[in-house]
Amino acid sequence: MLESKKIWLTNFCESLHVFVFIVMIQIVVIIYALSFLSFDFDFLNKLSILSMFAQFVGLNLIIMLCKLRFFFNRQNVIMGVLILIVIVILMTTLLTQLFGYFYNQLAFNLFIDQTAINHLNFKLSLSAVIICLALIRYFYIQDQWNSQLLKLSEAKLQALQARIKPHFLFNSLNSIASLISIDADRAEVAISDFSNLMRRTFTHKDQFISINEELEWVHQYLSIEKLRLDKRLQYQIQCDESIINHMIPVLCIQPLIENAILHGIQPLEHGGTIDLKIYPEEKNLIVQVENPYLSDKHKKINGIALANIKERLQLHYGDNAYMKHNSDNFIYHIKLSIPL
Repeated sequence: MLESKKIWLTNFCESLHVFVFIVMIQIVVIIYALSFLSFDFDFLNKLSILSMFAQFVGLNLIIMLCKLRFFFNRQNVIMGVLILIVIVILMTTLLTQLFGYFYNQLAFNLFIDQTAINHLNFKLSLSAVIICLALIRYFYIQDQWNSQLLKLSEAKLQALQARIKPHFLFNSLNSIASLISIDADRAEVAISDFSNLMRRTFTHKDQFISINEELEWVHQYLSIEKLRLDKRLQYQIQCDESIINHMIPVLCIQPLIENAILHGIQPLEHGGTIDLKIYPEEKNLIVQVENPYLSDKHKKINGIALANIKERLQLHYGDNAYMKHNSDNFIYHIKLSIPL
């Protein structure tokens, strides 16, 4: 209940909300002006003056909603709306009466008498209340919708992150299992490295991680695979120092290396070299992985890990991030682009 009290009135300090408010006011003014439509200069004069005044009133209401949003959100919805209606009517009445008084003092003769001013006062007050209530309701629904989308996205990201960890776990255990039959001593070292790696991986709860920390995971994983594949596995890692502490979605690089080993190095009799490069390019961070690739020895290149990374990038960055992969001259290329 407390949480619902805090969010019924949106933040009217945001530029988008101010813009929508102003547009709504102008639409109402134009509709009202159609009631005295005429094709002469006098109509344009009245329309411009009315628009100017309506926008002046509207901006004052926006400032009020912006400055008093914390006060209103401390009230329950019914009480807050009632207080809001009273304040809107009082502000509109005060401004309209002052406007009418000074305008007549300047002898512009826009109003015939006080009755005309009161008539405009009534219509503006009613319009202001309707616009405020309509926009409050509209933005409330928008905020709730965005909140639900955010929660769904976070839940999906957590599910994707949780899914990739067991996948990584099973592949690592398979590597150690195959090593046991070859060299028990190396298998013991691999298990120790694997334990440290698991401790790092499963205790990291955040959705983002620094490139430096992710590369530590990569080195530990490569050390495990190096014990198993020995000279068949070679690798080169280059990372621009200027972005070493930049934060990226967790487990975006290690699965690329895992994929390169399982589908590139492991099937080859003589193995090969994995080339990992991380560097800035314009306003993007580029992660590039290249490894040997033979199509006849390859079963499925776009596995769980790559699909998982692609989906998480989409959820985090939308169309501002992408993953591309292709092969040429027996080399497989994977390229990630993430906004800096």
